[in-house]
Amino acid sequence: FSSKNIGYKLAIVSIVKNEGKYLEEWIEYYNSIGVDHIYIYDNESIDNTEEICNKYSDKVSYFKINGKVRQCDAYNDALNRYGNSCEYMAMIDSDEFIFAPPTNENILGKITSHFQSNKKVGGLAINWEMFGSSGYTKKPDGRVTDNFIYRATDNFEKNKHIKTICNPRKVAGFVNPHYAVYMPGYYAVDAEDNVSKGAFTEVVHNKELRINHYFTKSKEEFLAKRARGMADNLDIRKISDFDEHDRNEVFDDSLKKYNNNF
Repeated sequence: FSSKNIGYKLAIVSIVKNEGKYLEEWIEYYNSIGVDHIYIYDNESIDNTEEICNKYSDKVSYFKINGKVRQCDAYNDALNRYGNSCEYMAMIDSDEFIFAPPTNENILGKITSHFQSNKKVGGLAINWEMFGSSGYTKKPDGRVTDNFIYRATDNFEKNKHIKTICNPRKVAGFVNPHYAVYMPGYYAVDAEDNVSKGAFTEVVHNKELRINHYFTKSKEEFLAKRARGMADNLDIRKISDFDEHDRNEVFDDSLKKYNNNF
């Protein structure tokens, strides 16, 4: 393998289902912070997802993937087909926005520094920052990043969850959507460069890099999300999941201030 074959510095891989109402905002955001390409796997959407992806055909590769529990299948397909074209791949959802507080300054540099400082690093584990409903029961007009500006405290238990940015040539595959199985001799680190194993960190590291996770949005939108089912298992979300994740203790309009760029 030669690095000269790499066409993209950072790419995103995501599986979506009926996310069209906010998908354009999400694509525009990642374009604005320097992500080179997005691989979107459409899991039987019946909205305008394909139309939106076609609008960004220079930046987005669109695939249809049918059936249930296909999230890791999508990730592994992207790894196998495009891993040699991308220096790094972020495996995330369309309600997740990678952010470098306070202003996204040099976000790509911050990501790549963790890989370049240690050749054994195959992945970077980034913690969630859970955003709640901001008091909305019905879907508000406008963008996610404009409307949902209250979140949990940093030490909220759910923020210990991570998602992974990986070097695809050091990864054997994904059997869990949060973390990779690495080739022998390689491993993931968190944002403090501690070795990270599994889907959680012991401590939330969100000062340098984090994922703003708009999990609930409004109550109406959460119920629609629940009805869609999940991409990584056959269970249906509990109604109580809304209350458990609907945390609004901290005012945080970091992306509202930033999103003038997209």
